[in-house]
Amino acid sequence: MLINRKELKYVISDSDYYSLSNVLKKLLIQDPNNGEFGYKVRSLYFDSLNNIDYYSKIRGEEDRKKIRLRIYDTDCLKAKLEIKRKINFNQIKETVEISKDDAKRLIKKDYQVLLSYDDHVASTAYNIMSLGQYQPVVLVEYDRRAYIHTENNIRITLDSDIRTSETNFQLFSDSVCLIPMFNHYHALLEVKYNGELFGWISQILGNRESVNQSFSKYCSSRKFYDNYIS
Repeated sequence: MLINRKELKYVISDSDYYSLSNVLKKLLIQDPNNGEFGYKVRSLYFDSLNNIDYYSKIRGEEDRKKIRLRIYDTDCLKAKLEIKRKINFNQIKETVEISKDDAKRLIKKDYQVLLSYDDHVASTAYNIMSLGQYQPVVLVEYDRRAYIHTENNIRITLDSDIRTSETNFQLFSDSVCLIPMFNHYHALLEVKYNGELFGWISQILGNRESVNQSFSKYCSSRKFYDNYIS
């Protein structure tokens, strides 16, 4: 699966989170996975031995990428392997599903498992990860509420209680100790769309003090590495 989209990000307060949630659920279609309290997203990010993806983001390079495994339930039998690229303001996300066992082997740096998939994304990931000796570097989990507009494939998400671990990479474990990413309550608003964003949606989202910023859950979650190693 290949997705090419534009993306906006805003760090928002708790009051903005709840007010936007109340407005968006009345005006847009709720993601069927939302339920009463949203749904959980867990991602394990990989980087090369010299952390090339981390530093390309920190330096603000226009052409950069991230590689991650993503699940929505620790009991799931598959995981999404995603290569997410940013080229200027455009986002390109390539995804392939791999089995739980293969995901566990990949976490142990067994890149060969990707060669068993007859898929362009798997082969691309194999080339990148084997050449750069990619390894897991941080686990990120959060609660998400998502809202949809079918025109221009607009998807607006509110992510809260973002928590991380830089030492435990057991993607499918319920016993991982995670710590909050933010010192104070903050949430993350993400707006993804093709083409143009409707003016009335921009106006709703603009009624905040926050501004669009190049925020990365991946880089922001690597606090230990940033403070003590880099």
